[in-house]
Amino acid sequence: MKAVEAVDVTYIYPDGTVGVRNVNLSIESGEKVAIVGANGSGKSTLIHVLSGLLKPTKGIVRILGVEVDGNFEAIRKNVGVIFQDPDDFLFNPTVRDELLYTPAQLEIPYEKALKLMEDYAKIFEIDHILDKPPFRLSGGEKKRVEIACVMMLKPKILFMDEPTANVDGRTRRKIIRFVRDYEGTLIIATHDLSMIPEVAEKVVVLNLNKEVEAVGGVELLEDYDLLERCGVI
Repeated sequence: MKAVEAVDVTYIYPDGTVGVRNVNLSIESGEKVAIVGANGSGKSTLIHVLSGLLKPTKGIVRILGVEVDGNFEAIRKNVGVIFQDPDDFLFNPTVRDELLYTPAQLEIPYEKALKLMEDYAKIFEIDHILDKPPFRLSGGEKKRVEIACVMMLKPKILFMDEPTANVDGRTRRKIIRFVRDYEGTLIIATHDLSMIPEVAEKVVVLNLNKEVEAVGGVELLEDYDLLERCGVI
């Protein structure tokens, strides 16, 4: 089954700015896909459209064969989204509250949610900051909390927007190791070209016109003419 499919997708923001244009893309279940492009090429917009957070202005997006109609409730049990800025995600009084929030919304029994919280707090080495407010955390700590919140629900499809941006080397290594071990479908937008061969098998290159310029294997990262033309390097 196709995990994610976009057919002639365009997204235009309310102020008239084009986010992405005429995107056709097919991602099979279990594929690991990296989206690259210049600043402003539409990487974040494409992540938000493909994940169902934004409804396309034109075209169709399907997730696990189901057409996305702007109602994220229908797909949220299968989809996880890691935002570029954790502050867009974190809003509860403490880290503990953050980890327990989504299970509560999904009506997961409290004892099961508590066990999930404890397990994932250890996995992501945030068990010592459970009582801290998120706004007092470092950038790397915020990122680990955000990823733990999403991954404790075991999504079949994981979208990540610049997961290694603004984190230290230790956190970057942890994120790469985690992404490499993730067994579901991965769609990751990143400027960090050096990490792509470690975590992805397919590369999508967006051009300066906010369209898909090329789709292929990681060998596209060695096509310097293509990357320069699209403003990637």
